[in-house]
Amino acid sequence: MTLDVNWNLQAISALDVSAMAASENIANANSDNYRPVRVELEDGVGGKGVRVADIVELTSTTSGLDNTPLVPDGRPTDYASGLIRPTSYTGEGSGVDIAREMVDLIQVERAFSANVAAIGNIDSMTGNILNMMA
Repeated sequence: MTLDVNWNLQAISALDVSAMAASENIANANSDNYRPVRVELEDGVGGKGVRVADIVELTSTTSGLDNTPLVPDGRPTDYASGLIRPTSYTGEGSGVDIAREMVDLIQVERAFSANVAAIGNIDSMTGNILNMMA
């Protein structure tokens, strides 16, 4: 077992970017022509940790009259993979879904708390090991 906080610090950094994106979306929810952004995360180096893969701006390909889903610019609409979740767009306002943004913020808060707790546990275990060796 490796006691390495770098993975947790990397995750906290990525979660910070996710929280900023959700906050920006909420702040601009009533702005006309604002396009919400999403942060895509991926595994860190060697499959350990997590990092920001991309920040994409969501756009509608039509006026929204047919509830066209929002998709990232230049990305295939691969709904089967589960990586792109369709969101209906009315064609008015910003297209920000406040409920989804709040859920995203709650998920970020919980993941952030879990990583902080893991760092605290690693710190405590390291302290115990040092006390045993002294």
